[in-house]
Amino acid sequence: MKKKERFKALSRMCLNNWHYIDEKILNFNREINFFTGHSGSGKSTIIDAIQIVLYANTDGRGFFNKAAADDSDRNLIEYLRGMINIGENNEFSYLRNKNFSSTIVLELTRTDTNEQECIGVCFDVETASNHINRLFFHHAGPIPNHHYRTGDRTMSVEELKNDFREHFQKDEYFCGSHNERFRRQLYDIYLGGLDMEKFPLLFKRAIPFRMNSRLEDFVKEYICMEQDIHIEEMQESVMQYGRMQKKIENARKEIEELDGIHEADRTAQLYKQEAEKYRYFNEKLDILLQKENRKLQQEKRKVREEELVELGIRREKLSDRILALEKQNEELVKSIAETGYEELKSQLLSVNGLLERLYRSRAKWDQTAQKLALWAEEETASNDIVWNGDKFKKYTITGVELRSLKESVEELMEEISAEKKEVDSRVREYKKEEKEIKEELALLEQGRKSYPKELREAKQYLTRILAIETGRTVKVDVLADLLEVKEEKWQNAVEGYMGNQKLALFVEPTYARAAMEIYKKMDQKHFFKVAVVDTEKVLEKQYRVKKGSLAEEVFAKAD
Repeated sequence: MKKKERFKALSRMCLNNWHYIDEKILNFNREINFFTGHSGSGKSTIIDAIQIVLYANTDGRGFFNKAAADDSDRNLIEYLRGMINIGENNEFSYLRNKNFSSTIVLELTRTDTNEQECIGVCFDVETASNHINRLFFHHAGPIPNHHYRTGDRTMSVEELKNDFREHFQKDEYFCGSHNERFRRQLYDIYLGGLDMEKFPLLFKRAIPFRMNSRLEDFVKEYICMEQDIHIEEMQESVMQYGRMQKKIENARKEIEELDGIHEADRTAQLYKQEAEKYRYFNEKLDILLQKENRKLQQEKRKVREEELVELGIRREKLSDRILALEKQNEELVKSIAETGYEELKSQLLSVNGLLERLYRSRAKWDQTAQKLALWAEEETASNDIVWNGDKFKKYTITGVELRSLKESVEELMEEISAEKKEVDSRVREYKKEEKEIKEELALLEQGRKSYPKELREAKQYLTRILAIETGRTVKVDVLADLLEVKEEKWQNAVEGYMGNQKLALFVEPTYARAAMEIYKKMDQKHFFKVAVVDTEKVLEKQYRVKKGSLAEEVFAKAD
């Protein structure tokens, strides 16, 4: 028999993000494989993926979807992004609308050594611009277990390169984006020397082949060389051949079934004979086991009777021993009672309790001595606390000295308590001043003048009550806000002359009387520094400004 020559067979195929396939591993038979299915089930999708790798061509012109339709104009980006029709007016949508990567890999197995290698292509797709970055590659060994994925996504071009560097030697893999260079190595090295021009042409003609002509024309062109044929006679012969072949197949199946029944019957008879033979042996064995068990039970019964006799003798001896020990115990208890043992035991318990209380008292004494040592380090501690505290620590203090120490500590605690109250009072005052200073700083940072808190509260109060009583918004101003000094050099002189009068509150004359009535009802203790000018009364008189006086430097705003 002639030895078959070796060849490389397509054993598996890996697809990641190709058309509507997210992740798929296809297994192929070494001999012949058939793709069957309804229109649109994906037959052409798989074939086009194979062609991309075998042609090392991502353009797809001339072969994309040609197995399904001669006039197909499908392109690579539609396959990668998974374009699908969603309407009757050629409306479409994409399954992938975020940046992603795709992988197509063919696993080839050498038939004589079963050595495996992989050829494939990886795409990085930017969906915003439909830009595609590609990488053709080859590596030794089968499709890896990770299926060119990391986590739940497909590896990118850079991640695939890093994976090759990590898991393969330099001579075990190749990768590059130049399709012509990859095609040369693919045909010359990986596929064993295929013709770069003839193989793609032959493969492209084979892929879209289908019988789209009349049966008679198809037979004349592809099957029979003679042109004078009668297709009806051939059809009848084929039909008879098909019926005969069906009958032969049915008869063959019946023969196989009858052979199986005959073999099963023969096996059953053998099993039945064996069963009869083993049944006799089982019954004989059961009889022997029963005899052996009866003999064993008799021996166990004899041994137990002997053990019972021996245990009875031991029981009598133990009873005598117990009586003797009880008698000795009574005599020992009587002897202990006569020696006063119970009284000494009671005294021992009392002494142990006293020692325990003394140990606890000593621990408290030592803790107090440590606290007194801390008191003695304070500058306010008197000499009595320092000296008597040292004696307390050494357990040499007398009762009089102890009382003196207690009185000194109580006096010091009273002084500290009084000092603490005084410090707390100062802290409250400092916090109040700190709050007022922060408020003034906030106003200054906002570019506003800083006024006393009482003045701001009085201004807000007058504005609010006037609005309630008059039913309209009445403006309340501070005198300093209404005055402007013409020259900055006279500003300090004017402010010094006016003193606290510059902080007086002004209301337009129409509402001056109402403002004065409200001011009289305000808390005078809290607002004792606040004054309201009776503008109505001021306007009753006319004032003449003397020439050369400070009044010439002051300009009053009119609101």
